[in-house]
Parts: sequence; structure tokens; C-alpha cells
Amino acid sequence: MNTSELVEYQQKVEAYIKEHKMTDLFENLTRLLVLSRPQDPMTFLVDVLENRRVQRLILVAGVVATTRQEIVVSLANLFNYKVITIEDHFKSHWVDDDQVNEFIHSELKKTEKHFRGVIISGYPNNIKQAYYLQSLGIIQERFFYLESDLDFCRQYYEQISQSQEEVTKALTRDRLNKKDLEYIYGSYMDIFNTSKRTKEDIIENIKQIIRLRDRKFPPLRFPRVAIIRPPGLKERATQLTQIFSKRYGLVQLITFDMIQQQIQNKGALGPLIYNTLQKEEEIPNDIMNSIVYTEVLSTEARTKGWVLEGFPKNEAQLKFLEAQHVNLFVVLNEDEDVLINKSKQLKIDPVTKIKYEKVPLNNKPLLDRLQNFQIHNEQLLKQRITRYQAFVKLIEQKFSERVQVFKLEKDSTENIIRVTDVFLNNPKIYN
Repeated sequence: MNTSELVEYQQKVEAYIKEHKMTDLFENLTRLLVLSRPQDPMTFLVDVLENRRVQRLILVAGVVATTRQEIVVSLANLFNYKVITIEDHFKSHWVDDDQVNEFIHSELKKTEKHFRGVIISGYPNNIKQAYYLQSLGIIQERFFYLESDLDFCRQYYEQISQSQEEVTKALTRDRLNKKDLEYIYGSYMDIFNTSKRTKEDIIENIKQIIRLRDRKFPPLRFPRVAIIRPPGLKERATQLTQIFSKRYGLVQLITFDMIQQQIQNKGALGPLIYNTLQKEEEIPNDIMNSIVYTEVLSTEARTKGWVLEGFPKNEAQLKFLEAQHVNLFVVLNEDEDVLINKSKQLKIDPVTKIKYEKVPLNNKPLLDRLQNFQIHNEQLLKQRITRYQAFVKLIEQKFSERVQVFKLEKDSTENIIRVTDVFLNNPKIYN
């Protein structure tokens, strides 16, 4: 078989697998083989396929049971899922893994067929429980891990422990267990911090992921995606960046995080960036280009592809990014009056000069500091929005086939994902 025949054969195989929606199945089976390493791989795979449940399985672990259970029950009621809760059966906080595993296996067998899926609350908590679930050949759809800040966890364990030594051991155990679970589940594991996000926000985010069946979607190659957004409005763009990163296996590059990292590192650029932000001025193009260039050239970004949020913001930055061969520009835009109204609703931290679209209810010191963002010159705001919309037109003219523009308010996340799926499987954008 020569090279051209090999390429044609591979394309036919990929098309067949995609047509019959078998990509996730093959990925799950491969992962099960690697984790379980059975003596007889063929028999193992046959057993897995014969016993494969048609019902979806969602795992939710971490944090105290009350918070987790409120989230789980809300999701179960919405999707008609059965709930299996560890704490309903085991009242003690220190339970033998073998007992927990047997309980889970028994409950899964008893699941009635009228349920569309199952949510297991409080499981798995460690590597032994995770491996047991894998050994049964049961494939989970998603694993949601709910964590809390260290101080909250410490206070919780102080209430149920006999000594500070027990508290320290529990905190260390949780940290190591989380690390093991991240290794096992990889991109199938989503982590939410209940100390920094509201319960309602977490439920809404998980709902979107379940509805989208948000597994890694394999594009043709390792794409480079830039998400362009209106000035000051980063909430939606950041959300899309996180979804793209998990769905397509891309390295996540958020300009806000990169800038904050430069400030925290206290290097040569840190003080200059900090002073610029304090004056509410734009960071110079050469500095932003340098920061972005370092990130997109990292080994991980070059081998996996990347999704870049909040950059470029002007023509000079666009010219720089053009040399990085962006495959797709996802542009968020809206009518002028909508963007003006959203800008007027921003809150600002007078200490850091950081603007917020959503009020962080779980951070009381920050909440107490936040003020309404004062727009002293509405005409200046209109000029910024006009420049942004002219910039969007420039991108469309310059890159045409590699640009997709969405309405910030009107286009749903589901629609953006659906369109992006199609774009990333278009060979033209990789030429």
C-alpha cells in the first residue's frame, strides 16, 4: 500500500467511525485496556461490550455531602437520572474501600431501566475505587469533582476529627487522592471550586456539559483557535475557552490569567504591567505580543494545539498573530446598544482595577470592595465599541473562511459548539 492509498484508507476509516458515532467508544475502550491491562484483551473487550449499559453514568465526588447532594439532586431531577449516594448507606466518614465498591456494584445492578442515566454521589474518592469501577468495564460519561478552599476543608475536618494530626492527615489524603483521580480520568474530569462559584452557577455549567455530551471531540489536526471579544466583556469568552479546551484537548490560554501571572512572578514586566492596569490603560502591544508568543511556542501548545482568549485586540496584535497560523477565529459581537448596556453593568475592584461581569458572591472581601464601574465619558465608550466592530470587520475581510462571528447574547453555547465542530473538521482551515 503506497502513501496515497494509505491516506485514502485512513480517511475512509475516520469517516466511517465518525458517521456511526463510535469515536468516544473507541477512546473509552482503549483507555480501559490501558488501565486494566487484562491477560486476555480480546475476551475483556467482548465482556465490556456485552455488558455495556445504555444508561449514562455521571460521577460526582468531593466536598461535604450536603453541598454535593443539593447539586446532584437538582441535576437528577432535570435529566431523570437515578441517584446513588454513598452517605445514604455509610454514615461513618471512614469507610473500607471494598465495602463501598461492593455497595456501588450492587446499586448499579438494581438500576431501573426507565431512568435515562445514573449519578453516583460521593464516588470515587481515591485510586482504588476508581480502578474498581474501571475493572467492571463500566464507562462513565463524565466525572465532576467539587473542591473547596483549604480553610473550609480544614474547618470541616476539625468538626469530625479527634485531633489536629487527624485533620492534617485528612487534608493530605484529599490532596493526593485528587491528584490520582486527575491522572486516571484526565479530560473526562471537570473540577469546580464551591468556595469561589455559586451552587447555581455550578449546576448551570454542569447542565451545559451534560447536554453537549462534552467529551473530547477529535478535530482533523491540532488546531489553533483565537476567541475575540468586546473590550471589558470576558465572561462568555472565558467560558467558551474552557469548553473548547476540554472538548478538543487544546491548551487553554487566557490573556487575563497570563497577565496576572506576570504580575505575580514579579519579573521585569510585572511592575510595568501592574502600573499600566492601575492607570486603566492598554498594555503595550510589544509586551502583549511577547507574553502570547512565549505561551503559543510552549511544547504542549505546539503539540496539542491551543485556544487563545482575549487576543488580539487591535491591528498590530492581529498582524503578529497572523504569523502563528491561526486556524479559526471565533468572534463575539453584538449591537452597539447591547455592548454599551453591558459595559455600564460592570463592577470594578478599586484596588486591582479588575472589572467583573458577575459578582463573585463567595469572596466576601472582594464583594465588599466592588463598586459600579463609572463611565465618565460615554462618547469615549462608544468610540471603543465602534473601533472594536471595525476590528471585527477587518478580521472577516482578512481571514474570511477562518472566521465565525456569533452574537454575544443571542447565540447559545450549544450552537457555537456545533458550528465549531464543523469548522475544525474542514480541511481548508489547515491549509
